[in-house]
Amino acid sequence: MRYRILPGARVDLGWTGIAHAQAWPADQVLAFPVTCPEEDAPCAVAGGAAGDPFGAPIPLAAGGIPACIVNRLRAPLGGSLERATGCAAIELRLTARVHLAESVARPCPVCAGDGAPNDGRREGRCEGGAHAGAACDAQGRSAAFGATSHDCPPRGDGIGDLPIDLTPLGTGTARLAGGPACAATRPGGACPCAGQMHRTACVSGTCPDGERCDGGPVDGVCEGQPFRECRLEAAAADCETRHPGAGRCIARPRPCFAATIAATGTCSPTRPTWVATFCAGATRATALNASTGLPGPGRLVLPVERVSE
Repeated sequence: MRYRILPGARVDLGWTGIAHAQAWPADQVLAFPVTCPEEDAPCAVAGGAAGDPFGAPIPLAAGGIPACIVNRLRAPLGGSLERATGCAAIELRLTARVHLAESVARPCPVCAGDGAPNDGRREGRCEGGAHAGAACDAQGRSAAFGATSHDCPPRGDGIGDLPIDLTPLGTGTARLAGGPACAATRPGGACPCAGQMHRTACVSGTCPDGERCDGGPVDGVCEGQPFRECRLEAAAADCETRHPGAGRCIARPRPCFAATIAATGTCSPTRPTWVATFCAGATRATALNASTGLPGPGRLVLPVERVSE
């Protein structure tokens, strides 16, 4: 079965909260080979091979540090999917190769000028990356960062291959709760991921509502381009003057994770929402690890649309 990722998909990554609410590119097509023994029975998901690309390159930027994530299967797919209800529990094990980028406004190379993503026709051109100038078919679209494609890979070997287990990625409720003690001494209790320094960056040590820190920290971000940091005391001058279209500098309370990180998906035969929680390891870039909060937890929310069987 083939699904298209819809606008509104997002990832919350790391314990600091700085890289939460990152948009996940829409229009990606995810294909899941299935075997359906009977009309009303759950279909078994199985297929793919280690090294196969999965989805489009993912542009992320937070705390002034841009990164491009290229996901590949680490093992064949598994799990189940119900054709009639759209309920799913897909076993997805990925290797996420992380590349640093030079520009916070362009974390991944762009496939420019391709009007119809995933149609198999390379009508765009790569801007930047290892294949600059080459023909490309767009495979995902980000409102902030443009279209990406495996035809337009980043340069170099990256700064880390992170194993990411989405087990499952599905329509139920995904939870990730505290385990061993955090690596650094600070109020807040256990951390769900091995090597995680702190549970949260909240001044209080806890995340009262599971969404925003109560009592700080508060970050300055550009209203129209929230991936850019700014100085609150500079107001509009620190955003709009330096980056036309970025708008005002606004105060944003730091996002955070509750002690139990949770997300609930929805079943639908045509437009389900898939969710997953996971742990991500550290990269070889100290600044990225410190800003994002890696090793640390993550939460993925993917509204999708079934496009074919």
